Amino acid sequence: MTCDVVLQRGSVFAIKEETTAGTLIVPTAGTDFIPLKSGFAMEFSVEELASEELLNDEGSAKGLSGFESVSGTHGAYLKTSEVAGTAPDAGLLFESCLGDTSVETTEYLTTAASTVSLVKLASGGSSKEDGEAIMVKDTTNGYSIRNIDSISTNDLSINFNLDAAPATGLGIGKAVLYKPGSTHKSFSAWLYNGNGGVLQAAAGCRVSGITMNFAAGQQADVEFTYEGAKYYLNPIVITASTDTFNITDDDVTDAAITVPAGIYDPIDLATAIAAALNASASTEVYTCVYSNVTGKFTIATATSTVFSILWNTGTDVAQSIATKIGFTTAADSTGALTYTSSNAQSYAAGFTPSYDNAGNIVVKDAEFFMGDATDNLCRCARTISIAISTPTTNLESICSETGIQEKVILSREVTLTAELVVNKYDVMLFNKLKNNTGLKAMVNIGPKSAGNWVPGKCVNVYLRNATVSQHTVSGDDFVLLNVTLKGFVTSTSKDLYINMI
Repeated sequence: MTCDVVLQRGSVFAIKEETTAGTLIVPTAGTDFIPLKSGFAMEFSVEELASEELLNDEGSAKGLSGFESVSGTHGAYLKTSEVAGTAPDAGLLFESCLGDTSVETTEYLTTAASTVSLVKLASGGSSKEDGEAIMVKDTTNGYSIRNIDSISTNDLSINFNLDAAPATGLGIGKAVLYKPGSTHKSFSAWLYNGNGGVLQAAAGCRVSGITMNFAAGQQADVEFTYEGAKYYLNPIVITASTDTFNITDDDVTDAAITVPAGIYDPIDLATAIAAALNASASTEVYTCVYSNVTGKFTIATATSTVFSILWNTGTDVAQSIATKIGFTTAADSTGALTYTSSNAQSYAAGFTPSYDNAGNIVVKDAEFFMGDATDNLCRCARTISIAISTPTTNLESICSETGIQEKVILSREVTLTAELVVNKYDVMLFNKLKNNTGLKAMVNIGPKSAGNWVPGKCVNVYLRNATVSQHTVSGDDFVLLNVTLKGFVTSTSKDLYINMI
């Protein structure tokens, strides 16, 4: 047997929001796919339960399988859909981690008497919320991206002061906001390795961590890690509309053979088909085997003198299993006692991926503000990394097939690390570390046109509440400051918000 070479560069990845956590959902359109980046992986393991049974030998008794574990890593470039008020390809992953989202579909306008710290709207304040990003489209003083800290009717208090008070009639953009919440949607993940080589799937997935990286002059990227409750390899999904075929043999004519609905690997499906045949009204003996060499199924009998599979003329052809196991409904299988499927199993995606084709964002002419409302000057950062950790735990259940009903997120930790060029007069961060004083931090990236942010193409990340946990002076060629911020929540505000604006 020769080895098949499957190139990973051809791989594609799809995610589907689940209605019931842990119930695998099959991709149904090209828009279910999101771009992959090198370094992706899906891994499966099974807990080994050691047997302490002594069998008159110094060797160990056979162990048993305990909890299953599936985890994955999905890298991507950090970018928007490039359509204002429209979620990006990876939106479900952000929502699964943070827990909630909202989309602004209307752009509201400023009105008179705005100040550098207060943006007054003519209307629409009721649709706004804390943490949401706005883009003040001031053609005189330049477009500015800020976050809402509080709302009073149509008055928006913002996190960092503007350079100038906005005039009347300025648009403020439309944001897609990912925010802390308790929903943490689960999703099914489908990784088509080589788009035809191997198909891996996982159900009940939730994102357990996000790391966003911003390095000067480089492409902004993001890595998602996720964990699931159930793993499948080369799965075949049998439903009520694809579970039946009809046979004629020495005992029966046009008899319906129904396989229990479920998700099978090919070997288990072959076993289920054989069991269904041998449990039918016929007294003949049947076998069904799957070939790991050819990827085809073979159904046979050694006891009947007549055996036909009525793929085309059977009473139940409308719910035929034929295409699931490589046969077709174009014609019946007749004239033999053994039938092998015409088509090998396919592990390629059933749809051509459709991405939003947004451009990657290079981190330059960006913004990094840190401190209080008046600290609205861009900090000279070489690198910034923002990590969100939402570790999952098992909700165990004796009723579950794997012993795990679903993965549950119990906590969230937000950390920002940055390597800054030292400003010799600045002791603000050291003072806040020493006195355990809170501060804010905001990162804005995206393309600009004529010096202004391009609406719909920018990313905003806002740490609403943070403390300084590390302040270290270092560097070889330059004097650098390595700083770490830890996010925290209060009784009235959250720690972190991500916006596509």
